[in-house]
Amino acid sequence: MRATLLAATLATITLGTTFVGCANTASSNDVDDAVFVDDGKEDDFFSVNAREYKLEGRTSVTLDASYTGKPEAERKAAALKLIGYKNTAIAWFITQYFVDKEEEQANHDYGGLGGMAKGGEYEDLGVTPTADGLTWNYSFKQLAAGSTLLPSRLPLRTVNGKRVFDMEIGTPTNDEMAQLETNAEWYRQAPWSDWNPATAPADKKTTMTFEFAPDTASTDGYLDLERLTSDGVLDMDVYFGWDYHNDYHIKHSQSLFTWLQDEGFQAPVANWDALTPDSGPFTKTIKADGKDVKVELRMYFGKPGTVTDPDTDAGGVKLEQLADDSLSKRDVVIYSGHSGPFYGFALANWNKTTEGDLDDTDMRVIQMPANKYQVILANGCDTYQIGTAFKENPNKNGKNVDIITSTSFSNAGTPQTAEDFINSVMPLDASNQLEPHPVSNMLTALDRASSGFDTMYGMHGIDDDPKLVPFAHVDNFGKACTASTDCGGPGNLCVGATGHKSCTAACTESSACGTGYKCKAVASASTSTIFAKACAKSQ
Repeated sequence: MRATLLAATLATITLGTTFVGCANTASSNDVDDAVFVDDGKEDDFFSVNAREYKLEGRTSVTLDASYTGKPEAERKAAALKLIGYKNTAIAWFITQYFVDKEEEQANHDYGGLGGMAKGGEYEDLGVTPTADGLTWNYSFKQLAAGSTLLPSRLPLRTVNGKRVFDMEIGTPTNDEMAQLETNAEWYRQAPWSDWNPATAPADKKTTMTFEFAPDTASTDGYLDLERLTSDGVLDMDVYFGWDYHNDYHIKHSQSLFTWLQDEGFQAPVANWDALTPDSGPFTKTIKADGKDVKVELRMYFGKPGTVTDPDTDAGGVKLEQLADDSLSKRDVVIYSGHSGPFYGFALANWNKTTEGDLDDTDMRVIQMPANKYQVILANGCDTYQIGTAFKENPNKNGKNVDIITSTSFSNAGTPQTAEDFINSVMPLDASNQLEPHPVSNMLTALDRASSGFDTMYGMHGIDDDPKLVPFAHVDNFGKACTASTDCGGPGNLCVGATGHKSCTAACTESSACGTGYKCKAVASASTSTIFAKACAKSQ
């Protein structure tokens, strides 16, 4: 088991000759000499730490001889089932090639390109039988995520104007591919588990050619803090998964207990030793658009000798039940611990119990609330595939959920990622008001917290998130002002343009600004530093 998170899209604005420096933090109460930056005075540069790529190819599945002579409809139904299995296999072998590996892994020297495939995210097209009616050919498209350097790391060549590469994949039998019982899946068995074609027998592998191209990139946005706080409560549950290295599930929960108190939270018990799953939340009151919001944060982890003892079946079951409950109720769920390709959250000691593992198959069926907007942090190694698992949950159906994942190793030696994420979900200004920042700021902070690793955090679900800062007072747009406080709460800005200052709000793209406005860079006139983007009247 290893620790993971998605392909990160990190937006960093850099400047040309007139304005230099870039903080990219919209601190509306601190910057009251804001001016719009003229078009052409900023570098056309969008920093992307990682991104998604399309891998397309053509392959086939072959039914066993018992299907000879059966009606085409029956044969096609069986072929489509096999195609599902085959696409899972393709995703596994792509991931085994792309993913970074630990020193002790048997296939450490194979691939390691800083990426992984998106399990369950594929299209298959043009399914057609051959003359014998048993072999069915089809084209497929598989998404993968990786570093922006991934294209330079692949042995790409050009064929008919398209970039392609060859890769040796394994050839498990139809019966093997159907073995998908949790924790006993075929790909957890040799020779597939630590796949390395250099050591695989010739009859266990074949060469496939993949077309390779960048997928359409998403744009920056904001967590929907308005929806998260609309009921007057922002509730978060934090889970520390069992750790075999140095009992980090214990040490990080102890550190977070102290950190929360330092951040102004009221603890539910006197000290960490007294903390139980029934202790209740840490609490704190903040402001959101001038209104009081109660923040409630609960913390869960495997605690030896208690109902959550990670070494026991009962403790593992309890941790899973708690996680299910959190995902069915809470605004924000944070996991920090071990994970990996085709794995989920490792809550208990997998060396002593098969309980306490919340896998991607579980995530697809948990009773999550259909119309409630939720945010999930999957902090561990290679959690990218978890984004698809939660988005495919039928209650979510791709909406009302943001999942932050990684595409490489994460830093399990410190709770800083969890702490930075909590601060990113509830970023506060000097007056204790929520001051929404773009998602790119959050991902940048998470990457920095993962010191020593190229973790490449990213967020699934951003396309339907706000592109206009939450709590924007659109009714004030164009109103004369002298300071941002004249325009509303944090994120509402007073910006100078054409000799006067008027109210606007921060944004990430023009489509959010409304008719007659476009999203434009904003800088401090005194420091010549771009600190945000805001809606500006079109000329």
